[in-house]
Amino acid sequence: MKNLKIIADSGSTKTDWVIVDEEGLELNRIRTIGFNPYFQTSDFIYNTLNKSFEEIKDFLPQISEVYFYGAGCSSNEKNLIVQIALEKIFLNADVSINHDMIAASRASLGDKPGIACILGTGANSCVWNGYEIIENIPSHGFIFGDEGSGSYLGIRVLKLYLSNKMDDVLKTSFENEFKTSVDEILNRTYKGQNPNVYLASFASFYGLHRNNHQLMEIVEQGFEEFLSVRVLPYKQHQSLGLGFVGSIAYHFRDILHKVAEKHSLKIESVAKCPIDNLVQYHLAKKVA
Repeated sequence: MKNLKIIADSGSTKTDWVIVDEEGLELNRIRTIGFNPYFQTSDFIYNTLNKSFEEIKDFLPQISEVYFYGAGCSSNEKNLIVQIALEKIFLNADVSINHDMIAASRASLGDKPGIACILGTGANSCVWNGYEIIENIPSHGFIFGDEGSGSYLGIRVLKLYLSNKMDDVLKTSFENEFKTSVDEILNRTYKGQNPNVYLASFASFYGLHRNNHQLMEIVEQGFEEFLSVRVLPYKQHQSLGLGFVGSIAYHFRDILHKVAEKHSLKIESVAKCPIDNLVQYHLAKKVA
């Protein structure tokens, strides 16, 4: 039996899984939905993966190490929800669960001290000393935080639509793109599963209208709020470089750099997905 590793990076929207062998050769990779123990049970995670892993089922008995990084994996209680599910899938493996901020830090900064930031479906940040998180401003999720994130941008564009503050051209484009209704928006926001992911799905509208001043102002304001709330309060913010991961940071990195420069902040890296850097990190055997 081979001793394979699987490294997984899970946000609230998607999870990337990469299988590597003892020599560091990538054998397979697969993408599933995202998992967040704040919104999902062990049974849900297990049942979903049991179906999603059909194409890699032959690898599963050979996997001896699982490194899972996930949104919401911020306490022993929440981590246990994910661990129970994964141990039922990977019967012969040691399963390690870590917060997505550890993934962001290892992927964007490696062994170098800095401030690691997530700007994807959600938003978060931490001070990284090269091997562990030494300071973190809690995000508290999409209702109380997540400034500048996909859910933040989704809420802001939905407010424009629901309050009829879009011009006719933008409103028509919105309706053609999403084919939704006021009732559906309200029902899925207040009664649906994973409302943060649903709200973040509307962030794609900004990418379709990069020349729209009103929308780009919202993006800039979101990044301003993120830096003001989640970076500038760290005493070390002027001496440490910033590493970003996440689709929002990546797709609007020009605006992100512009806002960072206003505060004399140095962005050292912006990556859409951390998975490739995480795989290299584990292959280098830098994991404690």
